Amino acid sequence: MARAKRTDRAEARRQYRAYLAAQAEAQAAAEAEDAEIPSEDRGASARPARPRELDGGPAPGVRLGMVGAARAAFRTPHYLDDLRNIGPLVVRTNAVWPVAALCLIAALIAYPRINPQTVAADDTILAIVFQFVLFPLPLLPPMIAGFLAPRSTWLAGILASAISVVTLVALLVVTRMPIDSVNGHVAGGRAIQDVGVAGVTASWLSAALPFGALMGAGAGWYKRFLDYMGAGKQRRTSKSSSQKRPARRSQTTRR
Repeated sequence: MARAKRTDRAEARRQYRAYLAAQAEAQAAAEAEDAEIPSEDRGASARPARPRELDGGPAPGVRLGMVGAARAAFRTPHYLDDLRNIGPLVVRTNAVWPVAALCLIAALIAYPRINPQTVAADDTILAIVFQFVLFPLPLLPPMIAGFLAPRSTWLAGILASAISVVTLVALLVVTRMPIDSVNGHVAGGRAIQDVGVAGVTASWLSAALPFGALMGAGAGWYKRFLDYMGAGKQRRTSKSSSQKRPARRSQTTRR
């Protein structure tokens, strides 16, 4: 029993040291990203970016239930810091390019099926493409961006929605598909060029960007929730495996 207690204490100390090392690495990464921003873009205060990944994280060895994981998954958004780091979010993470690839593939699938008399609701493939990817309130792009973004998930959702709306507008401009045919079962009508490309784009963006921010933030929360729900299982598995090793050593010592 005494040997098992010493093993448990040693394992707890090892987990705590690993936790402190992970915290230090996350802090260093946040400071490195902030150091890459030019000083004139930071404003007069020039305060360092706060470590967003360190907010609300559970300590090692703490078992989280569903409610605890849901609470720990929340993050306080730091809007100014996120906007300053929009470049690394686009270039150095996988939050944006999968969304751009998805929108491009959706446009390539929809393009040969569209003509000036097409009604999106009458074509199953077009209905799926418009409803989930290219509709003025896109669903999948901000969810994917928020799930893949390591931080600034609300901003990743906004960028994904903007890419989706721009792709839809470009598709309607090229194919001259009537706007009424996108939204309902009405055949014919005016093309987007007749209504005004700038006005329609601004109207769709005004609805899509807030929706994308909510979807991206929600997807980021859900990813952290899943991580915290699985963290307890991983810790319990590593603890049980570590307790078996000293027993084997004691047997070999007795021999």
